[in-house]
Amino acid sequence: MSISSDKWLLLSPYLDQALDLSDEELAPWLSSLRSGAPEVAELLEPLLREHRKLSDDGFLQTLPAELSGQPGLAGQVIGAYKLLSPIGAGGMGSVWLAERADGRFERRVAVKLLNIALMGKAGEERFKREGSFLGRLLHSHIAELIDAGLSPIGQPYLILEYVEGYHIDRYCDQHKLDVKARLRLFLDVLSAVIKAHANLIVHRDLKPSNILVRTDGQTKLLDFGIAKLLEDESQPDARIVTVEGAAMTLEYASPEQLRHEPITTATDVYALGVLLFVLLTGQHPAGPGPHAPADMVKAIVEQEPPRMSQVVSGGGAELAALNGAHRGTSVEKLRRLLRGDLDTIVAKALKKDPGERYTSVAALAEDIRRYLTDQPISVRPDSFSYRAVKFVRRNRKATALATLAISAVLAGVAGTLVQARNVRLQRDFALRQLSRALNTIEFNEFLLSDAAPAGQQFTVNELLKRAENTLARQSGGDQIARVELLAAIGDQYSTQDEAASARRVLEQAHTLSRQVQDSSARAEASCSLAGALAQDGELARAETLIQEGLRELPPGAQYDFDRIFCLRRGSEVAQERGDAQQGIARMQTVWELVKRSPFDSDALEYQPLMELGEAYRVAGQNQLADSTFKRAYELMSALGRDNTQGAVALFNDWALVLDRLGRPLQAAALYRRAIDISRVGPTEDAVSPLLLNNYAAILRELDRLDEAADYSQRAYDKGLKTGDQDAIYHALNTRALVYIDQHDFARAASALAELQPIAMRTFPPDHYWMGSLASVQALVASGSGDYNTARDLADRSVHIVEAASNAGRAGRDFLPIAYLRRATVELASGKPEQASEDAERALSLLQSATPSGESSYFIATAYLTLGRARQAQGMYSEARSAFRSAANHFQNTLGADHVETRTALRLARVEAP
Repeated sequence: MSISSDKWLLLSPYLDQALDLSDEELAPWLSSLRSGAPEVAELLEPLLREHRKLSDDGFLQTLPAELSGQPGLAGQVIGAYKLLSPIGAGGMGSVWLAERADGRFERRVAVKLLNIALMGKAGEERFKREGSFLGRLLHSHIAELIDAGLSPIGQPYLILEYVEGYHIDRYCDQHKLDVKARLRLFLDVLSAVIKAHANLIVHRDLKPSNILVRTDGQTKLLDFGIAKLLEDESQPDARIVTVEGAAMTLEYASPEQLRHEPITTATDVYALGVLLFVLLTGQHPAGPGPHAPADMVKAIVEQEPPRMSQVVSGGGAELAALNGAHRGTSVEKLRRLLRGDLDTIVAKALKKDPGERYTSVAALAEDIRRYLTDQPISVRPDSFSYRAVKFVRRNRKATALATLAISAVLAGVAGTLVQARNVRLQRDFALRQLSRALNTIEFNEFLLSDAAPAGQQFTVNELLKRAENTLARQSGGDQIARVELLAAIGDQYSTQDEAASARRVLEQAHTLSRQVQDSSARAEASCSLAGALAQDGELARAETLIQEGLRELPPGAQYDFDRIFCLRRGSEVAQERGDAQQGIARMQTVWELVKRSPFDSDALEYQPLMELGEAYRVAGQNQLADSTFKRAYELMSALGRDNTQGAVALFNDWALVLDRLGRPLQAAALYRRAIDISRVGPTEDAVSPLLLNNYAAILRELDRLDEAADYSQRAYDKGLKTGDQDAIYHALNTRALVYIDQHDFARAASALAELQPIAMRTFPPDHYWMGSLASVQALVASGSGDYNTARDLADRSVHIVEAASNAGRAGRDFLPIAYLRRATVELASGKPEQASEDAERALSLLQSATPSGESSYFIATAYLTLGRARQAQGMYSEARSAFRSAANHFQNTLGADHVETRTALRLARVEAP
């Protein structure tokens, strides 16, 4: 097979990666490569087949006797050791397996020889330096320096401890070590690096091949060949060890190494962060790859790495499942384990700015130990984005622990009042409720005032940890109240995105609840845990727990508040399972229970109304969602809560519905109001990036393209800062559409090139968002004149979205948009008949979802597209009729002066030539 030099430069890095993979790793890696870089895969696969054939034939299974340019090294004696066989070779020299030759005792060692071809001052100084380093590093997890010197021919050598083992990543995978076992092994590595740093030595080349794990599980850190002394570089001696900037492994290099900036201990912290990312996810922070060197440099220097919990399901289902199996768990459970503290720890280590990383490897090690012992870590998350999904699924916001106290007290008091109405029949029950309410009040009063030293401030998570620890130390007491407090603490952990902590506490609450006979406590524990499991994708068990919780509750009004709690959680679980109708049914039951309650009030009604509206929206019943959100807003406003974060959630969700109903002006007003409420002073730091992008998407529909580009850029920047991959994805999608509208197809293609790998990591191939991506790619290809590719992409888009819609999955609302985008491509490529058919399909779907007589922006767009198709077919009368309908809908939704309205009116006057 003949390959040009240019193609070889492209292919070589991929070939190196492929040859380093095991057989079980190679297949999913190649599958990912075929999707992301098919032209590379086409060149690479014949080479791999040829390599496999040569390997089967035994070609090059033994190394030649001459290594490092010297004949007959095997059998030679270096110091007191006889060379046996080569272990490996690098740019500076070779490493040989050797054994003691003087008969004093038996020992095998590794002998490192400098290439004679590289002899000279620089090479000699490097070997001297490495020997000096290793002589100072006596540590159980650093390969020991036994001796050093010159051979009889003047060749420098080092005699090193021989480590027979596996690269740390390969060892962990082969032994299927779980997350905690990998962290404990990683702590051994950290202890070795801490020793080096204590001796003013930065390793600068920390990577799996430099960390071996012996068969007994002992780790050994190797190769200080490009290490740097942390000394004043103005001293002559120090200048010798600060060069060799190119001597690094690209995948584990830090941003400052690539920018040729000063090297410090923070450089090793970054490499350790990359290593930990790889050990825990099976992927590099830059993505599953493969990556060209230029792309890798850009990823390291410019792109914020994603959170580990967001990438473990990426790289294709096969690779994700393999990575989960290597860690002894499923993909879903692995994602849950990595969320929260571990995400935060690794994100801190991978900061682009060295000053923002851990101040030392010891600090990194301490946080890992704290995680392993369930203690609070020292660093808090950068900021957990205020996520729209949280609002509609959980409908709770991050609050101070005071919210926990208030919620618990209100629940207890409400329960007490319910029982008070039936005191003659259920006096004992009422007294128990009162006792539990008092216990809750006392516990929270202690926590919020007495437990903390005077004047000391705490974050929400620190207070939650304090609550958990305080509760754990209490012995005896009311076990029923204990269950309820644990459930409340676990729920609050969930609002902080502390999934591991939430799961731990809620599992404890559920286990403890099985030991009490109180129906309310047992139901609350089951349904709280179900909510956490649904967020982590364990939907089957979550549904089982919802049904378990509902069965615990006997008939009777005194249990209605408990029933409401379980049904609200059950609606969330149903929506996650894709059963939108059950989600609606459960929320409708909640609404009936609230309305029949003797304590019915505006305060009790508006939250269930918001959740019922969201259930309608998820099911695509946008008219019902609109009226329900309107009623929820009226109640919220009457309560004086229309300037709160709860209002932000309502406005965002309501605007999504109005947009789908084709009323962009009203949607834009709600998004603008939500942004204004979220702003803190003149800044948008507290505004969700998803909210910013939703506003950008509406501005684009209103043809305010410059503003749309600005807001989508803000959303993108915030997404990068916070590591919010959802926000980054949606912002890139909006930016691409804005560029298409501006006829800047090169920039649109660039945005899509960045978006595609995120989409592939985030969504399965049959998800409607993959269909959405294909439709935007089709518009770019069409605008660039590549009509064959454009039609193929548009067909793929429609196929994916139709399949998702027919299967009852999300995406039904997007189907008419997919038809209209394909029609646009068909028109541009000279296929007006097909464009007309697609426009009619879209129009039919949109009209069936819109009440008679109501106007819609999307219906207007469908009529405009249909008119253009009819015009291209020479059907001028039908075209003018469609244009008039488009103008009517545009005028009612966008206004008489909008460019789309004027365009439709102008086209309606065009006569046949």
